[in-house]
Amino acid sequence: MKDYLGYITVRFLSFIFCILPLQFGLFIGRCIGAVIFFINKKRRVIAYANLKAAFCKEKKPGEIKKIVKGVYRNLGQVFIEILRFPVTDKRYIERFVDFKGLERIEEGVSRGKGTVLLTAHFGNWELSSLAGGLAGLPLSVLAREQKHTRLNDLLNSYRQMAGCKIIKKGFSTRQLVKALRSKEVVGILTDQDAGKLGVFVDFFGRPTSTHSGAFVFAQKTGARILPTFIVRQEGPYHKVDILKPIEFKNGQDSKPDIASAIQEFSHVLESYVRKHPEQWLWVHKRWKSTPYRSILILNDGKAGHLNQSIAVANIIQKHREDRGCRIENTPYNVIDVKYKNNFLRGLFTLCSKFSSSGCQGCMRCAKFCLEKKSYQKLIGTYADIVISCGASLEPLNVLMARENNAKNVIIMKPNLVSSKNFNLAIIPRHDRPRARKNILVTTGSPNRISEELVQEEAQKFSSRLDLKAPFKLGLFLGGNNPDYEMGADLIKNIISQIKAASERFDLEILATTSRRTPKEVASILKEELAKFPRCKLLVVANEKNVDGAVPAILGLSKVVLVSGESISMISEAASSGKYTMVFPLDNKSAQQTRHDKLVRELDKTGFIKLVDPGRIEEGIEKALNPKNRLKRLNDYEKIYNAVGRLL
Repeated sequence: MKDYLGYITVRFLSFIFCILPLQFGLFIGRCIGAVIFFINKKRRVIAYANLKAAFCKEKKPGEIKKIVKGVYRNLGQVFIEILRFPVTDKRYIERFVDFKGLERIEEGVSRGKGTVLLTAHFGNWELSSLAGGLAGLPLSVLAREQKHTRLNDLLNSYRQMAGCKIIKKGFSTRQLVKALRSKEVVGILTDQDAGKLGVFVDFFGRPTSTHSGAFVFAQKTGARILPTFIVRQEGPYHKVDILKPIEFKNGQDSKPDIASAIQEFSHVLESYVRKHPEQWLWVHKRWKSTPYRSILILNDGKAGHLNQSIAVANIIQKHREDRGCRIENTPYNVIDVKYKNNFLRGLFTLCSKFSSSGCQGCMRCAKFCLEKKSYQKLIGTYADIVISCGASLEPLNVLMARENNAKNVIIMKPNLVSSKNFNLAIIPRHDRPRARKNILVTTGSPNRISEELVQEEAQKFSSRLDLKAPFKLGLFLGGNNPDYEMGADLIKNIISQIKAASERFDLEILATTSRRTPKEVASILKEELAKFPRCKLLVVANEKNVDGAVPAILGLSKVVLVSGESISMISEAASSGKYTMVFPLDNKSAQQTRHDKLVRELDKTGFIKLVDPGRIEEGIEKALNPKNRLKRLNDYEKIYNAVGRLL
């Protein structure tokens, strides 16, 4: 029924637009395109994201959105010109279509070989085949069958009005080969995604799956490949460029040569698309099968949050590696997000409540609320996946996902934005998240610690350090945050106990701090441990950070002692499988926080041992007892499987 109604509608519109003046008809076409731009949300979003991927370094969001509108206006004109095919004759072509390079087709015919006019969904590609036939060029066209039979037959009848022969794609390979061996000219479109079995070439800087059929047929039959593009100059005026041939260098049945030829055509197509971006069909998923996926990490400046985001990004990349995807040298982009002030941060959060897909290509609220450097980096970055951790980044995560038509991941329970706005929310159990398909409940927080990493780094560091004692104790000190304070007296007491335990139990100390560690505490640490013979490694992060120090200390240590204000550090230690002792810092509010609940939950379930700061030495003694064991915290497999569903 739909097919029949569509057929009747198109025939009626064709009759109307064949009567109306050409310029007025094209004006109506542009108006139709503008209307479809607003109502065709799905394809509009895809088109914008494709353009963002191609031009994010060169064009601003407003410029990209303007191009998308131009794409729809051009398609509206294409539609009207197709409807007018019944009255498109030789005189029309002579007036409105200018051919450049026709002699190249004549050269191919004189060689006694077939010719492939290789083109793309560019300009009015349907008009180019009709124009060729009316210009005296006998042409066969490889055409995909449409699902609506009557409409498909109607379109083919329009194509055949000028003498074009139709070769149905997927059904008449022999007919295509026969035409080329009979020295005929065949028009083929080859700019859509070819799936995982296609030939991957560079197109706008991304590996792009491309159909190889036209090149294989040309190589086997000796046919000449001529890149051909029809460019709309203005209104009904077009130019058809028939370019120099793509040559095969290595003879028949050479796969590398076919890939090289496809790459050459892709470069030519890209040059035309760059000059006239509004004339290419951006509305299809050209990079659907690309193995490359760009990841954007939003950073609020908190090291623990960044580490969790990087951990998830690494798991995504590992999942893709396991599926045979190529990983680029820079697997993710980290952008520091800074608001101009707290008031504008709140305003941005409020604005996000009313955001929708219509915000794509706007970004004015981000420009108004963010510092210039952050905003410039964000609009100049395309992402397939957006990751963030922390409440202040929730609204921006949603906005960037909509801007790029990307999947997004939030770590920690969202407070300001509904979890429904995220493709994956990774939330610890103590936050009591609701059961939803997009929510993954974990025991701790995501981290980068794995058995392979700690073993690898431990081996590197052990060769540099003069390690002699049978056991090592790893000390991880964080620092102050809005809820907790690391006092000097507390640290002096703990260091004293650690030194006593090292003498008593023949331990060597491996210590590191975070960037949050107060200067006073760092000074105490250096004063007490820098020249202490049993301290074999001391890394003060604010002075000199050492790559790989954290996993190395975890790999080398028998017992790990961690300050209790950082869930990220605690999760890293517990994920190493080492006996992890956690001592609490002074709680500024004296009220139990979500953080306290998680630490107590980890202690209760046997992943860590919560110790009193005054009984550290006693705790170390218990930790060294072979009978005392703790469970390894392992959320890795859960997250790995969850991101696999996301990809």
